[in-house]
Amino acid sequence: MDRVILEPGWRGVGLGPVLAGSAIRRLSQGCVAVACEPGWADGRELTADQHRDAAVNLGRVWQRFGFEPFQDGVHLLDCHLQRTEDLLAEQQGEFLALGQAWRSHHRP
Repeated sequence: MDRVILEPGWRGVGLGPVLAGSAIRRLSQGCVAVACEPGWADGRELTADQHRDAAVNLGRVWQRFGFEPFQDGVHLLDCHLQRTEDLLAEQQGEFLALGQAWRSHHRP
């Protein structure tokens, strides 16, 4: 997987990390580790400060899935840890709860 890009209207509710985490889990079977370099991938022009801030913020998001800072902005995920599975399940559960709350609030 090279990048994950969501339309602006879908951003900020946890969908991107849940989808990316699920894809990583499926694609990483048989892998020892996964590496990522958090940053914006939607083609926007960013200043160096904006890019650094985005990388820091996205790095925090990826840490919720078990990625650990490594070096030079790269984060690593150990695919053999149960913690990785548990963190993904937790994030998926939070996203499902958010969806259920939205549906109950927006029912006609």
